[in-house]
Amino acid sequence: MIFRSFTHSKKINNIIDDDIGRKRTAATRGHVVSADSVQAYRGVDIGANKPTSQEMERTPHHLVNVVDPPTDPSKAASYNAADWMRDARYVIRELTSFDGDVGDDDDEERAEGDGNDDALMRRETIEKALSQSLGVSDSDEKTIHTTKPTILPVVVGGTMMYLQWLVHGRPDAIRPTEEAVERAADKINEFRREAEDTTAIMASKSSSDSLGKSTEKDETIITDEDDESDVAAWKAASTYVSSLGPVFTQRVDKLPGRDWYRLRRLLEVAYTIASKNKPTSQPSSAGANNNSEHEILQNLTEKQVYTGIRSGSLPDLGYDVRCFFLCPDERMTHFHTVDHRCEQMLMRGLLRETASLHASGGLPEESQVTRAIGYRQALEYLKRKDAKRNDHGALMGFMDVFSAATRQYGKKQMQWFRRDAEFAFIPVQMECEKGKRVGGAAKMIADMCKLSAVDFEAELSSSATNNVDGSEESGGGGLPLSARTKLDNERQGKKMKFFLSKRVSLIDGSDDFLTVLAEADECTKQVQGLGEEF
Repeated sequence: MIFRSFTHSKKINNIIDDDIGRKRTAATRGHVVSADSVQAYRGVDIGANKPTSQEMERTPHHLVNVVDPPTDPSKAASYNAADWMRDARYVIRELTSFDGDVGDDDDEERAEGDGNDDALMRRETIEKALSQSLGVSDSDEKTIHTTKPTILPVVVGGTMMYLQWLVHGRPDAIRPTEEAVERAADKINEFRREAEDTTAIMASKSSSDSLGKSTEKDETIITDEDDESDVAAWKAASTYVSSLGPVFTQRVDKLPGRDWYRLRRLLEVAYTIASKNKPTSQPSSAGANNNSEHEILQNLTEKQVYTGIRSGSLPDLGYDVRCFFLCPDERMTHFHTVDHRCEQMLMRGLLRETASLHASGGLPEESQVTRAIGYRQALEYLKRKDAKRNDHGALMGFMDVFSAATRQYGKKQMQWFRRDAEFAFIPVQMECEKGKRVGGAAKMIADMCKLSAVDFEAELSSSATNNVDGSEESGGGGLPLSARTKLDNERQGKKMKFFLSKRVSLIDGSDDFLTVLAEADECTKQVQGLGEEF
């Protein structure tokens, strides 16, 4: 690896790759650039599984703790993929630039950040962290490019969209207007309020109808997936967005589950396009205005909204990018490790941290942190209906939901990156002790980074062109390492339906479980504002 090249290390999750990323950077005088959408926020530590201060002192980390959690619901999505990509390119450029060589994208970066107070404050934070990590004093900042040593940026993280933008380029979706953002948020909230009101009326009617009847108390834990009002709101909102035109129907159909954030983004794009293409003459009535907007959106083609052209990727800027996906060689063992990590996060105080963020207003609806796995399930548990003290079943139910959501995200990452031909799959030996596991994966990455750009591309091309679709006819023995790892990972997926979760530390009745339960009761009381009778 030489000047103007960098290694991009991609993870399954924080269990198996943060240590590998740090080992790799330590061996190559490198810095970690975080590609984690939650680690960017200050005060969001346990749920984001942030590196410790000692780890960051040994290996400099960038884009960690650069923004405050939004307390204004209207700015719930204040730090997004575009912001991160701009920040990541800036950090990478600063770490790899010499003699004032700041790259061809400097003007674009400055233009996009001008006039935005949040962006300017964030940039100051990032620059300060860069100077500290490079040992540059305030008086020497102007000479940073001529005094700093060779640095290898290693991008490590699990936010798939961030990595896709950095490696493949930013998509061409138009930037929404402030009016469109506000209007889209109002429309989504309207659907949610209507659904909540309807569900409340139906629940009241059901309760009245059941008076006098003997029924057992329902102890089912209410989750986001089972929330009737959320399901009803999503059905109404997604139907509305789909009705705007064929282009939006196709996009809604591709959304994974009830992805409110991306549904709102579609609505922002629709409203922005409609506002920019309205006739210059004023309509005679509100109805005429709505008809005009409807016609504009209905007649849109895919290419008018999304050309499919991406721009601004690191390869476009001249970087030699090496992408790796750290893949567990044994998925059953990996999922058990995921479950144990979820237990450890609860023992470290995830519920306490969630309650504290909620009290400070740091968990507004639809914010990146609120939607993050761990915080979302914790907040739903702390806000559960008919909460009572010492409820073992409720805590165990929450743990099951939290662990299942984490495992599901790990599965989604595997599926996503198996389809990305730019990523080489590196097997991580889950049965080995930590030192050997980390060292083995780091060595494989180092060996592949020593390949010339042509040979590395050949390795990826072999993986992409060989039969790695999981068919039994392909034994995989003659395939390159990455292709064999992908094939084995996909085949193991067929057996995962037999996976059984098991507790390691938080076993019902154990001291650790009772300690977490007591903390959970206090956090529930705080979040719901319950009195001493709770």
